[in-house]
Amino acid sequence: MDMGGHNHAAPAKTCKISMLWNWYTIDSCFLARSWHVSTKAQFAGSCIGVFLLCVVGQWLHRFSQEYDAAIVRRNQPIVDCACDDSDGGKTAIPVAGPSNPLLYAFSHNWFANPAAGVVASPMEHLVRSFLFVVEWGLAYLIMLFFMYYNGYIIISCLLGAFVGKLIFAYRQPLAGQNAVVTACGH
Repeated sequence: MDMGGHNHAAPAKTCKISMLWNWYTIDSCFLARSWHVSTKAQFAGSCIGVFLLCVVGQWLHRFSQEYDAAIVRRNQPIVDCACDDSDGGKTAIPVAGPSNPLLYAFSHNWFANPAAGVVASPMEHLVRSFLFVVEWGLAYLIMLFFMYYNGYIIISCLLGAFVGKLIFAYRQPLAGQNAVVTACGH
């Protein structure tokens, strides 16, 4: 029996979005209205998902570096171990780079003359570009999560980045080391 035709539907829940630091859990929304958190379990799942997204970002960064390193190793000539015997063991002496890296970079010789080092094939360059775009897009998604200023989400991002770096940067060669392939395996 309809008593006057009034619609007594429950009011729609609205998203709590703040550009100030907040600790909202219920009714928080992320990236779109469809990501509307209405329970504590959904919020916990959101935090875990953001954490894993940051871990995946670190994995993708390492994967891209390893792909580049594999291209370099495949194209790098093997150096004889007998290059330097002064310390009793045979070690390879790496070839020095440009004397002033900043001037070299500003000269743009690297753009006009790609024969200065190992160059990826067109297909490898396409893969490298795709990996870069995915990594770049992922970084911007993570930045958007930070811009919600939700303390729990920011902590999830930071912990995910930490755990990802801890796992995927372990036993990674440090920057600046010359990776010279030698016949001795050094």
